[in-house]
Amino acid sequence: MTNNNHCKFLVNSLSFHQLNVRFCTTLQLGEIISTYQEKNAKELAQKITDLRCTINENLNQGIIPEGCKNCIYKNNEEIYNDKIQRIDLYYWYHCNCGCFYCSYRDETKGEFSDREKEGNPLIYNTLKELYNLNQIDKDHLIVCFGGGELGVLKEFPKLIDLFMKNNVEHVICESSGIKYSKAVEKLLKNKKGTITVAVCAGSRETYKKIKNRDKYNQVMKNLKNYVKAASSNKTDPYNALNVVSKYIILKGFNDNIPEVENWLLESKKYGLKHVEISMEFCWGIHTKSGQKIEDYNYEIFEYVEKRCKELQLELRKNTTSMALMEQGVY
Repeated sequence: MTNNNHCKFLVNSLSFHQLNVRFCTTLQLGEIISTYQEKNAKELAQKITDLRCTINENLNQGIIPEGCKNCIYKNNEEIYNDKIQRIDLYYWYHCNCGCFYCSYRDETKGEFSDREKEGNPLIYNTLKELYNLNQIDKDHLIVCFGGGELGVLKEFPKLIDLFMKNNVEHVICESSGIKYSKAVEKLLKNKKGTITVAVCAGSRETYKKIKNRDKYNQVMKNLKNYVKAASSNKTDPYNALNVVSKYIILKGFNDNIPEVENWLLESKKYGLKHVEISMEFCWGIHTKSGQKIEDYNYEIFEYVEKRCKELQLELRKNTTSMALMEQGVY
């Protein structure tokens, strides 16, 4: 299936968000499939299947969805099959952390709790149906969890079991790290997942100011245990790199070298081998559109790169941040 009108984000991906199901996982325009009005999972899975077929037929005839025509992420890489190879699960708001910069604060009104809640049981059953309909590529599926906190998503362990049963290639998890997840531990032990925790601090005091929770020590202990779980897989000495501590630079809170240094030293102390540095681009793009990227972002990125080499830490620079810094404006 080679055609210049094809885009892997449209053809090979499926995205479950809070308000709708989309084909595209780039968080851009995409094509909306459903707003969850279907009566049951079979109905939704069949609708997804039918619309995927229609989209692909249209692409073969050179017909591009209206919302995709000006997409900056449009990708014309050669497509070898039209099965689903990436699924994003960002469909719930509930979280156990109160980050002041969270893009969902308007929806949650800043509320958070440790209580488990169901997200949307329809989605688990729809995924089962999509497997039954042979819509999902069992050999090359990447799954991304985001949205609210996976540790308080009641069906999260069941979802992980479903994906692992069907030979998922890799599951990418974003987590607060406050609640230790046995399901994530299972992924790590089996070389099937990555967990990234946005710690954003090198001290308990700074963490509490940013997250509105006094859970720094607990988070660091959980990260240490995730590293231990990943390291238990003796067939891959690099598997521990799948546990990542993330630092989002937040003006007036942690935008200084001493805090960054403490974060790196603490990461090393707790056995972490992989860290990520990022600008706060979601909030920044929303509130500072067109403004110049602040100098401290460049200084911190440069400092972190130098210190990671010295401390022998693997460094990941957030790709969206790097693109914004290269263009120089939000």
